[in-house]
Amino acid sequence: MVSTFLTYENVNRNYKASLDRVKSDAATSREAQYYQENIGKVKTVDEFVDDYRLYSYAMKAYGLEDMTYASAFMKKVLNSDLTDDNSFANKLADQKYRDFAAAFKFSSNDAPIVQTSNQIDGVIDSYQDEIDKTNEETAAANAYYKSAISEVKTVDDLLDNSGLRDYALKAYGVDSPYWSKDFLTKVLTSDVDDPASFVNQLTTADRRNYQAMAKAFNFNASGALDSGVAAQTADQTADTMFAYTSTVPGRTTPALATLNKEYYETKIGTITSVDELVNDSRMFDYVRNAYGLQDVTLRSTLKNILTSDLSDPANYATTMGGAKYEKVAAAFNFDTDGAIKGTDGAQTASQLTETSAGYLIGYDDTQQQTDDDLYDYYRRTISTVESVDDLEGTPKLYDFVLSAFGFDGATKKTDIEKALTSELSDPTSFASANKDKRFQALTEAFNFDAEGNMEAPNLAQSQANLQQIAKDYVVRKTRFGNDDEKEKATEEASYYTKTMQTITNRDDFLADTRLTDIVLEAYGLDPKDVSKDFLKQVMTSDLSDPDSFANQQTDHRFVEIASMFNFTEDGGIAAKTPGVQDEHGRLTTEYLYLQESLEDETGAGSVGAQLALYFQRMFPSVNTAYDILGDKALLEVFRTAYQLPTEMSSMDIDKQSALVEKYMDFEELQDPEELQKFITRFAAMYDLQNDTSSNSVVSLFSNSSSSISADTLLSIAQLRNS
Repeated sequence: MVSTFLTYENVNRNYKASLDRVKSDAATSREAQYYQENIGKVKTVDEFVDDYRLYSYAMKAYGLEDMTYASAFMKKVLNSDLTDDNSFANKLADQKYRDFAAAFKFSSNDAPIVQTSNQIDGVIDSYQDEIDKTNEETAAANAYYKSAISEVKTVDDLLDNSGLRDYALKAYGVDSPYWSKDFLTKVLTSDVDDPASFVNQLTTADRRNYQAMAKAFNFNASGALDSGVAAQTADQTADTMFAYTSTVPGRTTPALATLNKEYYETKIGTITSVDELVNDSRMFDYVRNAYGLQDVTLRSTLKNILTSDLSDPANYATTMGGAKYEKVAAAFNFDTDGAIKGTDGAQTASQLTETSAGYLIGYDDTQQQTDDDLYDYYRRTISTVESVDDLEGTPKLYDFVLSAFGFDGATKKTDIEKALTSELSDPTSFASANKDKRFQALTEAFNFDAEGNMEAPNLAQSQANLQQIAKDYVVRKTRFGNDDEKEKATEEASYYTKTMQTITNRDDFLADTRLTDIVLEAYGLDPKDVSKDFLKQVMTSDLSDPDSFANQQTDHRFVEIASMFNFTEDGGIAAKTPGVQDEHGRLTTEYLYLQESLEDETGAGSVGAQLALYFQRMFPSVNTAYDILGDKALLEVFRTAYQLPTEMSSMDIDKQSALVEKYMDFEELQDPEELQKFITRFAAMYDLQNDTSSNSVVSLFSNSSSSISADTLLSIAQLRNS
């Protein structure tokens, strides 16, 4: 009789060849082909269970063949929400049920969500980018205007220069796509002081704007400039730039801060009384922002502060505002009557430097708070959106999105709708075909289907697979670790789940060593043993080709890794595939079916060898003694290896656990050499204790006739869920 170990070794020596032999079996091949061709057609649990060939194939793959008859029970398993600790599958002690449910998407379809956290951050970042773009454009427009206006000699020079013309029109609030050169010429050559002039005779609602524009330039009636007169004086140019910068961007910009600083520093030397300062709105706002005074601060309040006598303990600044007001008073040289005291003017050079430094720090505090409040609003409110209609029906939210991608209120709503419902993998879709790339960016930021309803995001990795990698990584890194290692593992898993949502192509994934290391370690592989080039060949393999690089590896984990991702042949992200099982689930099911078939075939000649193969396959996922006690086949291997009686299963569950831990070092057995030593020991003990000609496999690989007491199984289940 061939020994248990020799039978096991004959199969295990070239495990891939053994599997390939089973795979080539005609009956096995037919079942695999049927599964491949039909699993994609299934849409419901009932359809799956009613197709016996599909259902029984999958049940065998996950070691649940003996439960095939219990279709009602298995439907509950398949319908279990694995994210819910109290779901049906999660309350079962046997991990096989959870693995079975996880292989399908009946209840664990990637959850539809209008935006992931990364997409939300992306929209906010886009909004901030638009702010930065506005700041840059405003500064550039100001620089151009300041430089070019000095070259203008006639009204035609101004109106024929689109950059200058548009700047001036916007500055004075008369911007219109329907402007008339003749009309504007009459406005700009009007004498504002003459009641009968063209501009003063206008009856339009924006008459005041045209009057302000006419007053800002010095063209004579012929459209030219009088001798020695410029198109604008320095003050007129400064006023025009202030008008533009304070209104056109629609927000407080660094360019506006620069203009205000220039204005203040030029003007402060001319101030002769506190009233002149507080009654100049720009200077008043400058001081208020420089010292962080509230927006509601009154001119009279600032006047009282600036005229405080700090040598008098009962002065206004000290009694009404303490150190904050005292700092403002000390920065100026006003007497209690509002006049300037001393000969240094309203401010000395050092006082002015302090004030300007404070202004440049605090000028946009109110704007920043407004932005932060808007970001908070967006984060809170976007989670309530479930459709394009919901988004469009929330004006503040919709306007924020438009602004984030550089659109304005004039953008056709129908175009926005077309973009949001576009499929980017379709080159003919509205967003893909549009030359305006803003539409594509908008599409990528949301998860709406063709009907405008939210759907699961299309990521480089499905949400389920992403979470599985993170979970497996943490388990492997913490199963025998200390608290510091657990904290580090959790941090890395968090990095993985967050960063993978930003990955848009395979090259970016492979370039991030931190990501690839997490994936490899989640599968029990040492990153030091897997080169970048090797992993790239794995990730670029065509898994449907048996001769591809990944499929030629003896270690099937590389196929599993490659199938975990949704990269296309050219490295992009593939469109979501319909059906109840993705490629990873299907390939895993097919591989497990081959392993089960090989073990069954081996068990026909040697139950001990079948047990050894099963133990070798399952042990990497064993974390505690309860994993051994909850699996009859694993328990039999343990009990046989250490010559323990079957009666041990009647012991108190805690005592059984202590017994397993006494004999087995789980961490040590993660070493392949140590695991082989253990299997060798088991094989020898099995041959000593059993008649190897008998076949008791049914009792070991079924859920009936168990040697584990019902009380033990219940205790394990309770411990698992406690």
